Amino acid sequence: MGDGGSRGLFRYLVADESDDYVAVMNYFTDILLTDATAADIAAALTTGGHRLDRDIAENRCRQLVAWGNLGESGRDTRAGSVGDHVRVTARYRPTVLGGRIHREATALLASHDGAREVTRESLARICDALAHIDTAADTGFAIDPNTLAGHVTGVFVHHRAFTDSVADFYTYLAEASGRPDLSGDEYTEFKLLLLDYVDVITSDLSRYAHPAFATLQRLLPLVDGLLAALPDPGLPGDTVTRAPGRTRDDWEQLASWYHEDAGPRELRDAAATALNRLLAHTRSRTSEAPGFSHRADLLRLASWFSESSDEQAHRLHAATFGAYPSRHLLLGPEEPDPRIGAGTSWWNADPVSVPVSLRERGDRSPRGGNARIPDPTADRSLIMALAEQESGERADAVAELRAAGDLHGAQISTAARDVVLDQLAVLLARHQDLDGVYRIDDHDLGLALTAEPGPGTTVHCPDGDLTVHGLTLRTSSPLLAPTDSAQAIGVW
Repeated sequence: MGDGGSRGLFRYLVADESDDYVAVMNYFTDILLTDATAADIAAALTTGGHRLDRDIAENRCRQLVAWGNLGESGRDTRAGSVGDHVRVTARYRPTVLGGRIHREATALLASHDGAREVTRESLARICDALAHIDTAADTGFAIDPNTLAGHVTGVFVHHRAFTDSVADFYTYLAEASGRPDLSGDEYTEFKLLLLDYVDVITSDLSRYAHPAFATLQRLLPLVDGLLAALPDPGLPGDTVTRAPGRTRDDWEQLASWYHEDAGPRELRDAAATALNRLLAHTRSRTSEAPGFSHRADLLRLASWFSESSDEQAHRLHAATFGAYPSRHLLLGPEEPDPRIGAGTSWWNADPVSVPVSLRERGDRSPRGGNARIPDPTADRSLIMALAEQESGERADAVAELRAAGDLHGAQISTAARDVVLDQLAVLLARHQDLDGVYRIDDHDLGLALTAEPGPGTTVHCPDGDLTVHGLTLRTSSPLLAPTDSAQAIGVW
């Protein structure tokens, strides 16, 4: 399709008599392995409601032959009585490229220009098929060749479906976000689609892209053995177009797409660009609204504050800025600590700098270019690393406590002591009067703490001793299986 001659295959779609050409091509694509004369085509189209004279049908077919959409499969020679002329009638059939282009064009013309649903489920199917191939690699691909071919085809077909649908979806977003007349219900629908659907797409990609890339990295050194294990198509090699996934280049291109800096990053950048356009569109709609003044609103709000009592002022501040008690007000700048969010108390968070234009003039109009939305990958990786570190330290502390058993006189680490204090706090919160043996089973931690009246328990730690007066404490593994809750507390 790269040479100029092949471009003529598309001319029938925009020619003056395109309705006739499309009708002729529809006749051939509706049936398989057939050829027909112009008279046969004219009769079938007339029966179907598209009136076409035999001579016109002959001219249309000849033109399609010249463009490469049809080919001649032979000629019928019919002779009449003595003295009559001999009549030769050509028979036509679609070419391979002509039939393929018409099927694609028919599907395209039948679609609409709205948002196309992204085949998110294809990502899970790709990972499943790659897992089957990876398992077969452990046996040297000693499985049924047709089953293996099905897994290979499934990987590339689902990948093509996902990438094509994503490209169509983001093309729609670019077209819709660039419309200056986008407003009202249509704008609200577009905003909800962008905020919800884009987040779902990027979340699914973050979930499945890394496992897919890891599996592909393991399979790349074994691709030659995989290709050799696939069944032979049984057709001459020079005339057949192989299915996707039958060459090493296919696998290398697939692996490069799922690399973190390739396909996933491209989709995240596209999402950030779409969100930036949405923010710019929102600002332009609010700033250009007639009679709208941020300064007047802030002055009116300041007068309400000056006339309110202390209690009313607190309620007014919370209702205006959404700054409820023990909440962290986010105004947009990047936070130095990625763990600081809307649930972080003001006591524990760094101060947020307010822009000078907003602080002094009450002006929130944007200046300069729109800032790019920061890539959260680094913050997400830092949070995951911190969580894994904390989980590992806590697991080591729990293992240390299970091995200690009776805690009186035990030498434990600081982290293990903190776990004991946390579990003891839960137990004391449930039972203020400890007049018997009480036990708390925490199945998330894998630890059980038993407390009963006694002379007391003293544990030794690197930073000091902990003494619990009047209670004897013991640790062990939990006995009860978790049911609806993560903890089971009972009296013994």
